[in-house]
Amino acid sequence: MDRLHIAPAQLPLAGSAQQLRAFASSTIPVHPDGPLYDEVAQALALGAAARVEQGQAWNSLTIDDATPYSARVFLAQQGVNSTDDWTSTVGDALNPDGGDIDLVLGFRAEMMRSGEVVTTGLWRDEMHRWLAGDDQTPDAHDTVDRIISTVDEIDGWIADVGLLEPGIKVRDIFGYRISWAVTVARWGAYSGYGDYAAVRQTLLAARDVATRYFIGWNEFAASVIVGSALNDDDPRAGFDGALPHVASLLTALDSPWRNLEFPTGTDFDF
Repeated sequence: MDRLHIAPAQLPLAGSAQQLRAFASSTIPVHPDGPLYDEVAQALALGAAARVEQGQAWNSLTIDDATPYSARVFLAQQGVNSTDDWTSTVGDALNPDGGDIDLVLGFRAEMMRSGEVVTTGLWRDEMHRWLAGDDQTPDAHDTVDRIISTVDEIDGWIADVGLLEPGIKVRDIFGYRISWAVTVARWGAYSGYGDYAAVRQTLLAARDVATRYFIGWNEFAASVIVGSALNDDDPRAGFDGALPHVASLLTALDSPWRNLEFPTGTDFDF
């Protein structure tokens, strides 16, 4: 029997989450026959922000108004044209080596782990020193400057809405990519590129990866929204576009993020 992963929905919200309620304007559809409390539900909940944005049930593989053909057209736009492409795309999304953004954020996280107070100026100086020592190009320095400046702005937006407790900083955008992996898994099921066993395995892989990077839904949510901002041509628009869905999932009593434990690495079947 699958273990249930139920968290008490009536627990009082943290002070920061109380502040988030002002931005929670989305509804959270749920499929009555979909998984609600098991490990597959936990995995699907990792992709809930995208589903809430689309007005679709977070716990279903169904894609409203889509056909297998339209699913394949959508995936082709993402460079996915076969089962092998689909498998590779999911694997890339779950790869912790996420490119420049995660490198820059990870550098700050390592500095903070040492216990020092990491100002934006210190972060920038240390990154440039590291790049120079690695003989990186001027373009690499420019990229780092751009990312750090944007993240500094986003840190302020996060503080303004109360997404994280004061002093806590986002360490990566892996939550954003895990959410994308769940979306790709769903489209794979609908397109026929992934059978039930492959899709289930993909969902559980996303869940397992999440256990190694996050300790709770708030931290995961911050990673999702920062990823949305940093991957948008207009970071402010990306942040504002994701905020209502993330805020709703963190505060609504019927949200999977309030009713499911966040996946951890200590689950056992008895």
